[in-house]
Parts: sequence; C-alpha cells; structure tokens
Amino acid sequence: MKRFITIPIIFIIAMSFIIHPGQTQAQQIKWKGQSCFPLNNPLGKLTIALWKEYVEKMSGGKLMIELHDAGTIVPPTKIYDAVKDGLLDFGLNTPAWQKGKYPAGDLFYTLPGGVLEFNDLIIWMYAGGGKELAQEMYKEEVVVFPLGLTPPEEVWSKKPVKTLADIKGMKIRAAGLSMELWEKLGASVVLLAAGEVIPALQRGVIDGAEFLEASADYTLGLHEVCKYRFGPPVHMSNNIFQLMIKTKSWKDLPADLKGIVESAAMAATFDGYTKWWIQTIEFDKKIRDYGVVTTKLSLKDQEKTRELTMQILDEKSKKDPYFAKVWKSQREFIQKYKPYYDLTKFD
Repeated sequence: MKRFITIPIIFIIAMSFIIHPGQTQAQQIKWKGQSCFPLNNPLGKLTIALWKEYVEKMSGGKLMIELHDAGTIVPPTKIYDAVKDGLLDFGLNTPAWQKGKYPAGDLFYTLPGGVLEFNDLIIWMYAGGGKELAQEMYKEEVVVFPLGLTPPEEVWSKKPVKTLADIKGMKIRAAGLSMELWEKLGASVVLLAAGEVIPALQRGVIDGAEFLEASADYTLGLHEVCKYRFGPPVHMSNNIFQLMIKTKSWKDLPADLKGIVESAAMAATFDGYTKWWIQTIEFDKKIRDYGVVTTKLSLKDQEKTRELTMQILDEKSKKDPYFAKVWKSQREFIQKYKPYYDLTKFD
C-alpha cells in the first residue's frame, strides 16, 4: 500500500519542477513607459533606451521594459502627468516642463554664467543632496532619478558675437533660466520648438539660438543658416534629465529590482555621456570644416554673466521658497567645493 502512495507524491514533485519555468514567467514584472525625446536621437538613444537595456540585462529579465517613442502615447510635455496619473509606469522627463508648477526645476541643470558647471552639478546631484531635493520637490506624486546627460552646448548667431555688447538688440531662441540672462544682456527671447528654429532663422524672426551640443546642432542644420557660434555656454552648459516612475509601480518592486532600476539609471547616464561626447567631437570638426566662425567671450564678459546670474537666482529665490531652498543647497555646496577644486585645476 505504501508503495502506491509514494508514486503520486513523486509525480507531484516531478511536476513542480516541470511547471517551475511557468511560475518564474508569472513573476516577471513588466513596465510600460515613454520617452520625451525621439529614440532615434541621442536624446533618447543615449538616455532612456540605454536604461532599458541595462535594466533588462541586470535583472536577468525579471523586469521587462516596454518603451514607447516620444509622442506615441502622450505628448512629450505630458510625461509628468501621465506617470503621476498612472497611465505610464515610467517616462523620461525634463523638469523645465514643470517650471510653472515647480520653478525650482530650472536648478537641476548646470546654471547660466558658469555658476554651477558640469563637475559641480554631478557631485552635488549624486552626493551633495541634489537628487534628494528633486524627489522632495515632487513629494509622493512620482519617484525621480537623474537619467541622461548631454555634453556642453554652444550659442549660434547670424552675426559675429565677440563681446556681450554684441548681444544687445538680438532676438534669441532660448529657454529656462537663460531667458532672464539674455534679457538682462539686452536681447529679446523667443520660445520655439526644435522644428521651428531653422525656419525662424531663415525668415529673420530670430538672430541666434541655443539648442544643444555640436552633433544635435549640426543635424538640425544650424551651421547652414548661422555663420557664427560662440562660447562658453553662458546660458547653460549641460542638461541632465529625469527618470520619472509611478509611485505605486515603484513601491510594488522588490528591493533588488529597485536597486537595479536606480543603478541602471546612473550607468546609462554616464555611459551615454561618454558615447555622446565622441559624437560631439566628430561634429565639432564638421562644423569647423564647414567654415563656421567660432569665437569665445573674454574672461571679463564671462564674469559679467556670472554676476547677472547671481542676481537672477536671488530674485527668483524671493518669489519661490523651494527655489530658494535648492539654490541655498547649491550655493553652500559651491562654497565648500571651490577652494579645493580651484587649487587642483589648471587655469
């Protein structure tokens, strides 16, 4: 009798091994999300697409990412709303699009006038309280991590700009905190989408534009309509974007996958940045070979833009308490950071 009882027990145990792969499949988590930038462009390819690749590899397929191209589910500027409202599990976002609700969003990039440059930004963001302040800004609405970093920008114009005086009277395509800086320098600012920049330059609606770095600027065709460009990027140097996650989707993740999501965002940010720089170098040479005249503002003019930026930051701090809190964090970080940094850098 005992012999006949053990046979079904052995059969059940054997069957448990057979159906185990199905159980693993059932435990697989799938997230649906969208990029705010085209996936065939470095803005999407070297940011959110790299993050997807890292997450799926690092998790061994336990977390699968359904990534949609910009605009396929919601308009790029509505990523924040779609994630907050639960339509998407995640999205690539730029905080500039929430500046109406969160003015401090403009502080999570490098700042005009070289006040907060690349090295400063990265250390402050990852180890100086920056990413925690970004999360605090959004409260429980969404979960955010830095994701995606661009090489430094340049400024294009249809006339030579050798000094700040040359900027007076110009009409410049710009966005973010730089809008106030250009206005203080005597220029007028025009807000334009990427696809409108070249036609506006051709028709004389604008005299100059800041867009992105050399590869994006060349691809857009700025070298064909502007004979001049100048640096350093007094309007803002580098962009850093956000991985935005639905709060419930984040809370439902096991601890190991949470670690992978965050680590993959950091890995994709720096991997993408280095790859992007290689493209920037190549396209900068193409721009120079095309004959675009490149100039650089004097140290005195650079310092003037820094002074004006400090005025802007103080003015905006008086209008918004959270802007003041983030700027205070950045200012105190810079004060602690600069003495050693200045000692170790070459002039």
